[in-house]
Amino acid sequence: MDDLVLLELERQKVLRSLFRLKLTCVFVAAAAAWLLYLAAQNAALSAVAFVVCGTAMYYFFESIFTDSFTFKFKRKVVRSIVEDCGLTYYPGDYVESDYLYMIYDFDIDKYSGNDLIFGQIEGMRVKFSDVEAISIKEDLHGNKTHRVLFAGILFVADFPKRLKGVTQICSGTDDFKDYGGKRARMDDAEFERLFRVYTTDQIEARYALTPSLMENLKLLKTRFHRPINIVLIGDKICMAIRTGRDNFEPDLRRPLVGKGANRFYKDEIGGFLRIVEELRLNRKIWLD
Repeated sequence: MDDLVLLELERQKVLRSLFRLKLTCVFVAAAAAWLLYLAAQNAALSAVAFVVCGTAMYYFFESIFTDSFTFKFKRKVVRSIVEDCGLTYYPGDYVESDYLYMIYDFDIDKYSGNDLIFGQIEGMRVKFSDVEAISIKEDLHGNKTHRVLFAGILFVADFPKRLKGVTQICSGTDDFKDYGGKRARMDDAEFERLFRVYTTDQIEARYALTPSLMENLKLLKTRFHRPINIVLIGDKICMAIRTGRDNFEPDLRRPLVGKGANRFYKDEIGGFLRIVEELRLNRKIWLD
């Protein structure tokens, strides 16, 4: 039997297991809430206990049923999609923090990630992965507070020409690194609505942000519906998409076989590769 079919059968089995887990959590949480009500005669407190107990139990045990499937999914489905694009996939590695510092003015205490995808597309190097940056603060009593500064996708690719200036394409209200750039207006009303452009070289920024590149960035913004922040610096384009979740993970609701299966995952990866393709096609602009 095909490996993908076996994985699909396992997906269905995991869904059934999670459904039984939900029922068990509801039953146990209801019993705990009822006992608390008998003891305290407080309906509001019992309701809170029901929600907290049930939710905590579910998320505590969920990984027992999903970890094995996720492991196999990444090595079969994600790796296959990546290799079909001529790239390499290292599920345990990630993009270096140096590139995140090019975008944000962060004070990072802990940096981690996974799902590194990298390689070359017709001579242009590209890499992207999930990353998480955390700040850790300690008060006078030794209590530590962890704050997630960034969680999402960090993308880095070669730019066709080493830039003299720095151009930032921003959305959201993050702590952007200050390069001293001035606001630049683009001749694309929709792009202007989604992004703000700052640059130290107005002419260079307009050469770099071609209509096709802006269109691809708009598509990414529409796809993720999350803040996307980009810096064009030196010979690199660095992009951070603040998804707030672990990306390139299996969606248990989506079948792995049949018409259109895995299209979601292919499109997610393909969106980044289209940017590299656009940069490659526009290489001639910089060589003229």
